[in-house]
Amino acid sequence: MVSYANDIGVLFTQQDVLCMSDFGVLLDDYGYMSDPAAGNGFADHGNARQVHYRLTPAAGNRRMPDGGPYWSDCQIALYQQWMDDGFQP
Repeated sequence: MVSYANDIGVLFTQQDVLCMSDFGVLLDDYGYMSDPAAGNGFADHGNARQVHYRLTPAAGNRRMPDGGPYWSDCQIALYQQWMDDGFQP
């Protein structure tokens, strides 16, 4: 299983964390990222799903990190697997 501590949190650089904290997005906070009650336009786990949406090139976004280097397709797939595995700590 993919975990936030071992697999996902480590993908965010300090620049990512600092930049997104200005927008109230706490990339380095598992509780925030895995909050099942967060909406953000999604039915559940909206914080995590919003970040995934921002990373996904198919959505025409890929806006994080600001200016790149952007996440690889493998990193995005790993993030998707974390969500599919139930947002494991």
